[in-house]
Amino acid sequence: MATATLECKICFAEYDSGDHKPLCLNCGHTFCLYCILRLPANFHGRVCPNCRKRTSQPIDQMVVNYELIPSGSEPRQLCLHKQSETPCPHHQNAQDYFCVDCMELLCCTCTRETHVAHKIELLDDLLQEDEAGHPASVVDSWSRIRSTMQRNFQSVSSFVSLSDDIFGLAKEILSLKIDFEGWKAQKVSTEQDLEVWADETRVTDENKRQKLKGMLSQLKLKSEENRKIKKIKARLDAASMKWASLESQTCKLMPPDERWIVTSSDEGERALASLANNRKPSRLVVLSTHTRPIPGLGELLSRLAAHHTGDISLLPLDSFWRPAGQSGHGMGAIIEKFGRKLTTVYGTPIQVMAHRRAQYRTVCDYNVRFDCCADLIRARRLARRIENVCCVRSVPREIGKTLKARGCVVTRWHFPDLRDEDVNWMSSILAEYYDYYDPAFELVLPRDRLTDAGARQLFKNRTRLRKLYHEPNAAHLKSACNPYTKCIELTTTNILHWA
Repeated sequence: MATATLECKICFAEYDSGDHKPLCLNCGHTFCLYCILRLPANFHGRVCPNCRKRTSQPIDQMVVNYELIPSGSEPRQLCLHKQSETPCPHHQNAQDYFCVDCMELLCCTCTRETHVAHKIELLDDLLQEDEAGHPASVVDSWSRIRSTMQRNFQSVSSFVSLSDDIFGLAKEILSLKIDFEGWKAQKVSTEQDLEVWADETRVTDENKRQKLKGMLSQLKLKSEENRKIKKIKARLDAASMKWASLESQTCKLMPPDERWIVTSSDEGERALASLANNRKPSRLVVLSTHTRPIPGLGELLSRLAAHHTGDISLLPLDSFWRPAGQSGHGMGAIIEKFGRKLTTVYGTPIQVMAHRRAQYRTVCDYNVRFDCCADLIRARRLARRIENVCCVRSVPREIGKTLKARGCVVTRWHFPDLRDEDVNWMSSILAEYYDYYDPAFELVLPRDRLTDAGARQLFKNRTRLRKLYHEPNAAHLKSACNPYTKCIELTTTNILHWA
């Protein structure tokens, strides 16, 4: 009788009760913990390398196949490797690369997105022991890393010096505790004097007269207390200015007269520091997606608008693609507040029409999200040029017919969270809008929940699909794709072509 294999089919390491413990995927196939952690993952879970089925179950809830663990085996820790053990915070992949321009670790996906034009080094090449075997590019990277370390050392030294100043100032403030107590006592005394003065409308007693005279002598506040407060405030202001100066020095500034792309809070701070140093972009693009949303987007835009006199291309796709029933992340307030600066507007029909009525600008790209049946009526008053249309499941099928009757020209159709049962609904909307002889169109499917059968049905219904934007690792869509359709991943680089 054949015995079950006792080693992982991916790394061929023997199963144990530690890092190589055997875990069962939903499809029934078993691999070790180390390899499952490194399987490609997206919103639908991990994909089994054997049968390509998805497993959405978290790793800590997967069943351990104890029958594959040899009796008496000891748990083994993973061997340290030159590559980073910490997964990428954006894509959860291994960080095997290093960006020399940004001085940060990257995964393979990062190198194809926001860092595509940067100088990238493979960690294995950068950290190899044989220095004589280093190519010239790696030697140059080593030199740049060393220079960065020297600048960091100087910055840290400046921070330490400033911290000492602040600590000394804090001690000086604490030494004023006695004065603070005296001021509190003076407040109580003055309050009592006020009550006495209110009662003494007529003075007939000499003792009362002297008491009131004493009150009058204390009406003028002592200047010594004022001087102390002003001195401390001046020192605090100086420390604050010095701190802001050091903060801008440690932040890598963006290049002047080039397109600046802000996809995170950190990049927003870089842009602000660059603007504070009198650097200006040729174009400022702010992109917030469902995989990398920018927290506090409205506040960040306020700060950018205060320093940047030019226009802002805002792509709030996390709000544009939000699931049905969710709030709009304050997009209405953002459009109203920054409408004069926005070259692109993403919003509901009401928000888009309000922006047009305000006549903020003559040229603007409009992108409309339809949420409900009432939007069908509002669609009749929209602009005739719409770059992107987003439809959620609650939108009637007639929306395509309404937009066509209005004469709207749509570049791209978005259907977030599309499921197998939604394919016919989506196809009806597109069939009402496009005639057979119309040019091919583009489709965007964020967070799709299609199975292999649903993907095949999609391409069967829409043969004139020119471009399909999909989530990474969408093997079910790629395999069903026809030869006339170009499948494009929803990466930062590809999305920026829309701006």
